[in-house]
Amino acid sequence: INPSALRTRALRGSTNVRFLFSKRRGFPKPNRIKYPFPTHYSTTPKAESSPQDTSDPHPGLTPLRTGKGVSQRVVVLGGGFGGLYAALKLSELKWDTRPEITLVDVADRFLFKPLMYELITGEATIDQVAPLFRDVIGTSGIRFVQDEVKAVAYTDPDANLAGRVTLGENTSLEFDYLVSAVGAQANLDLAEGAKEYALPFVTLDDVRNLETHLSRLEEAGKPVKIAVVGGGVGGVELAAAVSDRLCETIGPENTAVTLYVAGSSILQSFASDARQVAESDLKAKNIQVKYNQRVGKIGKESDETYSLEISGDSSQNEVVNADIVLWTAGARPVDLTGAQGKVDETLRILEHSREFAIGDVAGISSLPATAQVAMQQADYVAWNIFADVNGEQLLKFRYQHLGNMMTLGPLSAAATLNIPGVGDLTLKGPVASGLRKLAYIYRMPTTQQRLKVGSEWLRNPDLWVPKGLEIPRDIKDAEKLNEALNPFVNLPKLERLLDDQGREEVKGALKGLFDRFTAEVGAAGMRGPKGPSNKKV
Repeated sequence: INPSALRTRALRGSTNVRFLFSKRRGFPKPNRIKYPFPTHYSTTPKAESSPQDTSDPHPGLTPLRTGKGVSQRVVVLGGGFGGLYAALKLSELKWDTRPEITLVDVADRFLFKPLMYELITGEATIDQVAPLFRDVIGTSGIRFVQDEVKAVAYTDPDANLAGRVTLGENTSLEFDYLVSAVGAQANLDLAEGAKEYALPFVTLDDVRNLETHLSRLEEAGKPVKIAVVGGGVGGVELAAAVSDRLCETIGPENTAVTLYVAGSSILQSFASDARQVAESDLKAKNIQVKYNQRVGKIGKESDETYSLEISGDSSQNEVVNADIVLWTAGARPVDLTGAQGKVDETLRILEHSREFAIGDVAGISSLPATAQVAMQQADYVAWNIFADVNGEQLLKFRYQHLGNMMTLGPLSAAATLNIPGVGDLTLKGPVASGLRKLAYIYRMPTTQQRLKVGSEWLRNPDLWVPKGLEIPRDIKDAEKLNEALNPFVNLPKLERLLDDQGREEVKGALKGLFDRFTAEVGAAGMRGPKGPSNKKV
């Protein structure tokens, strides 16, 4: 058997298993950090330099560090899923000589984007969803630099020169290997006035900004109109979260949320079962979904009211008003290195042997722009840098789609699992919500963060048990709860496709996920701010 092929299969298999059970995994969407587009420094020598010309064509650049026993300087741009997890993976590999790993991000916190919506509904705290980088990195040996990237100069192996990242205040970092994983930013150029009047929902600052606006409207106590632009997973999740919050604070009679979708359906990249679950939940929340409605212009009617010019099936444009306009209708990759869409099968930037790209920056057209892709790529990029340093063959990236998860409010979600031999299986309701929480706990970047969030969430039965359902206190009551939360109720597709043994295998896998997590939390003592907890859920 070809050793390279065997290594590729082993990496793919371990990636798939660890994606489901690892402490460092997550689902849509990728990290999106706002950086300015840079000016590129050239490392190409002058074409003709006279013998009397002693000027350095690469001022200040140091030689490349090469060789198996030499500590390499690896700079990772972007602290989202792709960048952070690549840095952590690099720190875990068995190096003969450990590299100097530097992670650069403009923010001081890592944002676990799939859980941003829980910040709006109050189901999670900032420290659970957005821990400080210094806490995430811990004792891994990774150096974190909080700064803005101004420019990137590639390495020049022919001239034996290192690359350089120029940061704010004229500081810089030199590197022997570079990972560009800065993600994408909200594309507010799709409608006139969107930059001035629409609120994106991409960064932690965006969450805080929306929180401020919602609090102001809640204090006023008047009827509220919210317009959400974009029918992707971000728009659906945000519409559900805002609706749930306002219905709780000012009442459903004062809450009007409208989702504007440019196409004929929501969640076009999701399985049809998941779309049906989402459509049903949105309808139950009285969220209006306007299909084939494109927002062309956003204006300001007064200090507290905005107007949206909508073009749709009718010949005339319609103008509607809203108290808040939320924008989720598109993202634009941040391209610091000119590499967007220019990578080979190993995720190495074309014509550059020591620079790699992940996620939106890689821009592989056949792959969705999701964190699931970015995190799988992070493993490959980390390995390929390790392999290049040690003279081994680089691996071609192979994506494995494992499914999708989305929240539709407290104790409501849709989770589509990609089961080999069966296809897509969609769970819904409290079961899907619980599975989603467990999966995201496992995919936290470190064991410490996983245990922190897991222990705090497990102590809160409101996150797991529907209202009106009594929490079990003994084995018999636990059996009743299990029956009430049975994930195989109302799943005729599963009944058709799986025999009894198959159903038990899937059920066992879900149970194993929960059992493994609770065992680890138990082993850690479930320590919180007040010490060990004996509370049972």
